[in-house]
Amino acid sequence: MDDWGDELPVINIEQVNQRFDKGSERMAAIERGLGGTTRELGQSLTELAKTRQELNELKQQLADLLDFFGAMQGAFKVLRWLGMLAKPMAAIVALGVALIGAWNAAKGITPK
Repeated sequence: MDDWGDELPVINIEQVNQRFDKGSERMAAIERGLGGTTRELGQSLTELAKTRQELNELKQQLADLLDFFGAMQGAFKVLRWLGMLAKPMAAIVALGVALIGAWNAAKGITPK
């Protein structure tokens, strides 16, 4: 009888051995499946580590590229400021040259 009072069928030694053999075969199949899964998991982890390293390298390259673009943006601002200063400076220099030319003409000095 089992724990609930039900009658259990009579099992002979051969039936018990057959059940143990089937259980052993089933357990061996499960272990083989787990072995393949473990290898696949190891390969996946290796690939994940490689991918993570490549992503870190890519992140560093992208950060360097963004720094470069930031520096170039600053350089273009400076060049724009110099361009804004160049127009008035050119007018001032042209005025100076014209005044010097007029002064020299008034004094009668000719360029050599």
